[in-house]
Amino acid sequence: MSSNAAQPNALPAAGSISPTAYNHPLLQAQAAAKPGCKCGVLRPPRKLHAAVGLWLAIFVTVHFVIGLTAMTPTRYDGVVGQLHRLTAALPGMVLLLILIPMLVQAGSGIFLLVKEGVQYDVKRCDRGGKLRYFLQRWSGLAMLVFLLPHIAILRGWAHALLGDAVSSSGVQQSGGFSSTLLALHPWSSAAANSAMIGLLLVGVLGTVFHVANGAWSGSVLWKVVNTDRGKAWLNLASLAAGIALAAIGCIAWYAFSLRPYLHGSVASLLR
Repeated sequence: MSSNAAQPNALPAAGSISPTAYNHPLLQAQAAAKPGCKCGVLRPPRKLHAAVGLWLAIFVTVHFVIGLTAMTPTRYDGVVGQLHRLTAALPGMVLLLILIPMLVQAGSGIFLLVKEGVQYDVKRCDRGGKLRYFLQRWSGLAMLVFLLPHIAILRGWAHALLGDAVSSSGVQQSGGFSSTLLALHPWSSAAANSAMIGLLLVGVLGTVFHVANGAWSGSVLWKVVNTDRGKAWLNLASLAAGIALAAIGCIAWYAFSLRPYLHGSVASLLR
């Protein structure tokens, strides 16, 4: 047999391999894929929660802006009067546009809290980081705890339930500003009213965080933005909106919580 016959297992001679032989995609280093969302069956209720939350975020913003007008009580009385006339003409509007969305949001939020828990280290998706996701769930729970007595007092239900512990029902007063003022300071005890003022401020700030951060995570969930650059810009927009909403909410809180008493104290000193 000739020694020049081709050997099937012989190694190729040096320089005989094409320079592009190793350019095949399977031979290249592959970047690790980003972990996808593992929500599974929780994805539909999360999307529902985010969609309804967007509508309620608009309501919260309008609510705070109306409260901002309380820096001038007569202007606040005029705005509240217009709202009362509008709801009287459209009796189902409050139920359809506010109460039902609130119930849906509360129900879906409680469902997600039960399924995902409130522990710190349970982040599974891109929701802004573990701390933000942790604060988002706790601020939502705090909002629920805050809103129940807040609505009960504003609607006058607390007076019927607690009797003499509540000094008066704000909704029974004649002026819009005085009604709201009494509803936000309902207790017979001055210490209880001071605690109510502090709780109201915590509720305002917690609501602002939940709304602003929820707008970011909801937009990512609904794929309003898909790129890292878009998420970064949306993050800045949510931060700016949150700061503006916090400022409006704090001014409204001051108008009802501290300003009337500061003005009363100054007036008594000038007499």
